[in-house]
Amino acid sequence: MRCCSAFSCISSSPNCWAYFCPAACFTGCSADFKEVFPMLALFGQGLMQAATPLNIMYIAFGVIWGIIGGAIPGISASVAMSLLLPLTFGMNPAHSLPMLAAVYVGAEYGGSIPAILIKTPGTGAAAATVLDGYEMQRKGLGGKALCISLYAGVLGGLVSVVILVFSTLPLARFALKFGPSQYFWMAMMGLSIVGAVSGKDSMKGIISAAFGLFLAIIGMDKFTSTQRFTFGVFRLSEGLDLIPVLVGLFALSEVFRQIFSGEIFEVIRDKIKMTYPTKKELASVTPIVLACGAMGSVVGALPGAGATIASWIGYSETKMFCKNNETFGTGDIRGVAAPESANNGVPAGGLIPLLALGIPGSNSTAILMVGFSLAGISCGPMLFINQPAVPYGLMASMFVAQIVLLFVGLMMLRPCVYITSIKKIYLTSAIMLFAFIGAFSTTNDIYSVILVLVFGLIGFAMKELGFAPAATVLGFVLGELVEGNLRRTMQMSRGSMDIFFAGGLNKFFIALTVLGVLFPYISKWISSRRKAAA
Repeated sequence: MRCCSAFSCISSSPNCWAYFCPAACFTGCSADFKEVFPMLALFGQGLMQAATPLNIMYIAFGVIWGIIGGAIPGISASVAMSLLLPLTFGMNPAHSLPMLAAVYVGAEYGGSIPAILIKTPGTGAAAATVLDGYEMQRKGLGGKALCISLYAGVLGGLVSVVILVFSTLPLARFALKFGPSQYFWMAMMGLSIVGAVSGKDSMKGIISAAFGLFLAIIGMDKFTSTQRFTFGVFRLSEGLDLIPVLVGLFALSEVFRQIFSGEIFEVIRDKIKMTYPTKKELASVTPIVLACGAMGSVVGALPGAGATIASWIGYSETKMFCKNNETFGTGDIRGVAAPESANNGVPAGGLIPLLALGIPGSNSTAILMVGFSLAGISCGPMLFINQPAVPYGLMASMFVAQIVLLFVGLMMLRPCVYITSIKKIYLTSAIMLFAFIGAFSTTNDIYSVILVLVFGLIGFAMKELGFAPAATVLGFVLGELVEGNLRRTMQMSRGSMDIFFAGGLNKFFIALTVLGVLFPYISKWISSRRKAAA
């Protein structure tokens, strides 16, 4: 039995290239390796269609819109996509779907621009970029940081698209193996990097992360519908939104720090110069970018994980395995490349469960699924059999979107860098204004503005006392994933703890978690031995 060009099978056989032939994954077929090339032919046809002037125009518009949305705190990829969704009514799906996907691609990069220049993550995924990106900006290397971010984002995105083309169905099946216990350990692995983001005092970093976990459980218990730590405040029953917490702890706390230190009144005497990374620097981060882009694609395929978790994992694992990692957090280009490559690899990875299983794994892919519905197309396994040109055409469009992102990003570099030459008092006032506007836009309520102000003061106090706001954000982001999957696993096992240690995936994540916890101490020991040897 053989596969035809439309991937439909005429009979079944136990032998198949299931990792390449979509139809084989559901009906089983025996095919020579040469016969999987119809898949590549469809991707090639999609590239030709996506490269037409009209499609490039739609993709470029989507990328630019996504960058703007990602750069404005509070306007995430999903919000930017939803704002464009009404425009897709009546549009040809060959134009509307690539445009929506391009918004997703642009927004993941756009969040790094304010994160690097003004220490204000445009999206949650850009929070990890702040650690080294803003330190580079303070050294006058903001242009280089933006270049590294763009290079890592584009290359990581291209890697994830290639993985998407060849591994959509295998990775989807791998994601289905993840149960509550695997998600729990994956979240714990993320929390184990507290030492990597807490600075010199690991204990204060742990306390900061514990505070973030506490913030995550405020509100209505999803299992018992009881109020937790609301203190009689009705609005707290809804829990805390990520954007006000993120903007307050990162952006507004920096504003308060500059105000109380008097830094806001400093006059910039040196003209800001545009700096670019050298070929040697680009070559040095390329292996990191390729690895983190692939990792971001896998994380994106896991429902509920998302770009924020991918960026933190990319940052921590890179710091763990890189030599001379003591420079992380002080303006190391590797600390910019790793999270940016990881979070830009997520959009393509997020298409894996959407296209292969019909399951949106995030808000952005859910909006993209609505775009499919408006076009009268149903996502899922049969899509590869009945309309194979559609998914592979979308993959090709995401590939083209990465190329368009490169050119658009290069054109935006100089204007973005020159923003930082504005007097600090004006720039800081603008940051505060955008922080409040971004928070207000999430709920259209003054309550979010109050939250930003409160967490801005908390973040300022944490910095003054030597605590780590980044660790608090990490705990807050992962808190719901840790608690929810812990309780689901305990319900499944009826209170038995054995389920947490059963299976290869659990043991793999446990090993990485232990390694992440011990990493700061191992790093200090290695550093002390090197100094003693010197």
